[in-house]
Amino acid sequence: MSNQPYKPTTGTDAPRRPDRIKDVSDFFAAGGTPAQLMALVEAAPIYMPPAEAPPTGPGVRIEIGPDEYRVVGEALAALASEPDIFCRGGLLVRTIRADPSGLGRAQGPLTIAPLPGANLRERLTARCELLKLKTGEWIQAHPPPWLVEALLARGEWPGLRPLAGVSDIPVLRRDGSLHATPGYDAITCTVYAPRGRRPDVPTNPSRADAVAAMQRVLDPVCDFGFETPEHRAAWLATLLTAVGRTAFDGPAPATLIDSNVRGSGKGLLAQIVGIVATGSDLSPYTYTNDSEELRKKITAVAIAGDRVVFLDNIDGDFGNDSLDRALTATRWRDRILGRSELVDLPLLATWIGTGNNVAVAADTCRRLIHVRLDVLYEHPEDRTDFRYPDLLGHVREYRVALAGDALTILGAFIQGGERIVGLTGLGSFEGWSRTIREAIIWVGLPDPAKTRIALTEKADTTKETLRMLIAAFKAYAGAEAVAIGPMMDELYGQHPPRADPAAEAMRGALVMLTGTPAGRPPSAHVVGKRLAKYCRRVIDREYLDRGGRSRLGQTWRVVPTNREPGDEG
Repeated sequence: MSNQPYKPTTGTDAPRRPDRIKDVSDFFAAGGTPAQLMALVEAAPIYMPPAEAPPTGPGVRIEIGPDEYRVVGEALAALASEPDIFCRGGLLVRTIRADPSGLGRAQGPLTIAPLPGANLRERLTARCELLKLKTGEWIQAHPPPWLVEALLARGEWPGLRPLAGVSDIPVLRRDGSLHATPGYDAITCTVYAPRGRRPDVPTNPSRADAVAAMQRVLDPVCDFGFETPEHRAAWLATLLTAVGRTAFDGPAPATLIDSNVRGSGKGLLAQIVGIVATGSDLSPYTYTNDSEELRKKITAVAIAGDRVVFLDNIDGDFGNDSLDRALTATRWRDRILGRSELVDLPLLATWIGTGNNVAVAADTCRRLIHVRLDVLYEHPEDRTDFRYPDLLGHVREYRVALAGDALTILGAFIQGGERIVGLTGLGSFEGWSRTIREAIIWVGLPDPAKTRIALTEKADTTKETLRMLIAAFKAYAGAEAVAIGPMMDELYGQHPPRADPAAEAMRGALVMLTGTPAGRPPSAHVVGKRLAKYCRRVIDREYLDRGGRSRLGQTWRVVPTNREPGDEG
């Protein structure tokens, strides 16, 4: 483009708007008066930019003016041609190559990152020719700060494509077809960006193809000491979930990989899933049971669009309200750290946690499938009798083939597999159950969801606490409703307190319920809150329920159910 200023086609003598008049001091120096100047201004027509296009040159030409809505709209239309700018849950984002080496080679997988303002300015100047009017002449201009801020804060960007995720292997759709052409898939809202050879996946895979693929995928884990075949099936379900996450609706359960001893290979199992699904080693997150801190990490996961999240070396209890919310949702709404606005982002990660003899919170337990390793070696890390001594190196070498096998299993089941009838329900994870769980059973493996049964029995300490509390309540009060205040006075406030076996059992149950240190009476307020939390939870066909308010406060009683064991609904 020429560096000459742009001049209107009506000629340089065209009258100007008052705010465009220059060198007024010269007018007064020539003898002009304020009254004469005002008369000239009132008589002059308002200058309007010419209808003709601004000067020729690359990109879209946008005239910067006070009608900011127009300028923003035209800039947004220009950005729609950018191949790697997308909208994602209230954010403008871009796709960039990660650099796992840190050496500037940019050979890592494609990742998602919020679009910085500086980069948006750069892209505007690449796609647009911004012009501003100065002294009646159109000249080139930098993107004004208000334009950049308005584009970033807009919240909705018509014309820009929504982005759910990125993948470097073909994207499996819900009908079993593959998006195998590099670029954006409008059906799954996913960008396919291969980094090497494309996996070989049959166009119409049969069950025989799927069974053979299943055997090849399980081959690398042949030396692992899975406690039962169901636990091995649960690991394969984790891999299929990570590879085929776009093939089903709704959330997916997390996977807990634990063992009876350290060094048993829990991290290796997680890394195999990550390498096959993403092509890169997983960077472990440190798990924290602090709900607020974990919420921030989940928000970071949602912004980045991580496909697999690895929570390594879980210590203590596993599960809190933030994790529970993430595992039963496909979107995550939260406030970005350091900023005031809320975002509503897709959350489609496959979650994997590892630890030794992990204790799981009762509410989290139903959101998990379990991979249990049972290793009877004192020092399992010293073993040398492996089929693949360099296991991760082997998986990296055959990663493309393994990913193709995983896609073959799911594609064959979705396109031609028979539905598995008679399965127990899997609340909140119906889509995962119909696709991943049934595909596992269809190729001849056990039900991976059965691993939750033993995990629940071992993890649900609340169940035993409530069983003890209900028994103590029945011994203490029978079928009568009792108020907490008088009961606490009788158990702890009297001198001496009630000391019969029923009172002793009640005191022990309340300590278990509230976690009060030995030798200290629990607070009546805490007892009431804990009873309210577990109100009407059925244990052995009985439950605790409110019995109405009395002059002494809220009462509680034991109520039998009318259902037979095993009744549903």
